[in-house]
Amino acid sequence: MHVILTHEQADFDAIGAALGAYLLNEQAFAVLPRRTNRNVRAFLTLYGAELPFVEPRDLPQGSIDQVTLVDTQSFVTLKGMGHKTRVQVVDHHQLRPELPEAWSVRIDRTGACTPLFVEALQERRETLDSLQASLLLLGIYEDTGSLTYASTTARDAHAAAYLLEQGAKPYRLYIFLNA
Repeated sequence: MHVILTHEQADFDAIGAALGAYLLNEQAFAVLPRRTNRNVRAFLTLYGAELPFVEPRDLPQGSIDQVTLVDTQSFVTLKGMGHKTRVQVVDHHQLRPELPEAWSVRIDRTGACTPLFVEALQERRETLDSLQASLLLLGIYEDTGSLTYASTTARDAHAAAYLLEQGAKPYRLYIFLNA
């Protein structure tokens, strides 16, 4: 089994990156963290049934062969993981030096982690629905201060433009980033 995990107290970038990873591999399970930020919780309360996320307790029984960690380099353990579980990290934060050598790590310095997945979706010419595009855009806008933070890159802006083309709804940004 392949699971997608992110950090606790997840923000929209963490949840957006998890959705992006899932859309690239729909056989994986995008597992919600035990705790999310208040605005993310409000979003998931309204739209969670339309999204592919599962609670840790709802995972099928069995061994976890692969973990994709998004927007974090901190490992969260789940029942079914073992020493043979492969770990892939996709993150935009500075590389932590103490990560195990066996882990596959991709660090790209962008303002948010979500654009890393949006670029891959765009390259594959995936079509997104409005809700998916909006959640991915929320991830970018929250972590880049609506594209105003110094860490914002052109890649963040290009990904945001693509998501608007895919039908992201700006009113959802207003509602959930100002909650």
